[in-house]
Amino acid sequence: MLHFLAVVCIAVVAMGGAARGQNDMTSDKLPSLSIIGAYSFSADKAAYARFIRETIDSHDPPNFSEEVKALLRKVGRGDEIRPLTEEDRQDWEDDLRRHMDDAAVFEVLITNPDERFRVSDFVQADPSRPKDYWQVAWDETFLTADGETVIETDYKQRLPAAKKYRVVFVIHFWIPDLPLKSSYGELQPPPMQPLPERLWRLAPYDLPS
Repeated sequence: MLHFLAVVCIAVVAMGGAARGQNDMTSDKLPSLSIIGAYSFSADKAAYARFIRETIDSHDPPNFSEEVKALLRKVGRGDEIRPLTEEDRQDWEDDLRRHMDDAAVFEVLITNPDERFRVSDFVQADPSRPKDYWQVAWDETFLTADGETVIETDYKQRLPAAKKYRVVFVIHFWIPDLPLKSSYGELQPPPMQPLPERLWRLAPYDLPS
């Protein structure tokens, strides 16, 4: 009889352990989002000014690659290879600052995403404005889980295949008092910090077309 009770106890403990293990495994596989950082372009004035200057320089025709210049000449647009005027440069700077001054950059760790996950679900809902004016994630860049390498995607594979990765994106005209919506509910962003040098390099901002 004692032997029988001992066997039953062992079986119950084993089943309980298996159930806990199964629950742990299920928990490990649940999708989750974690905001690693919320950043401001304009908080670091020196880095911000440098980015604006370098962006404008990259759009100055004399700085185009020789291949691009040759193509412009080939299609009869060689006269466009001339320096930007001061007015042109100021227009570029005004456009960049209008979009970037009050923008927020988010770096989010994605773990075990399922079919519900969409980058376009990152939205800041503003109850004071019509839904068509709510700000949606812009200019996303995918990074490895350690945040050090860009993951390339294309129109066929819009999301990385990895089970854990980061996404960096911009929300224009960020309102600090409102939450960020996502595929899995609302997220409360941490306080804003200056954009780290790593992200200036890996996820440079691109103006909306």
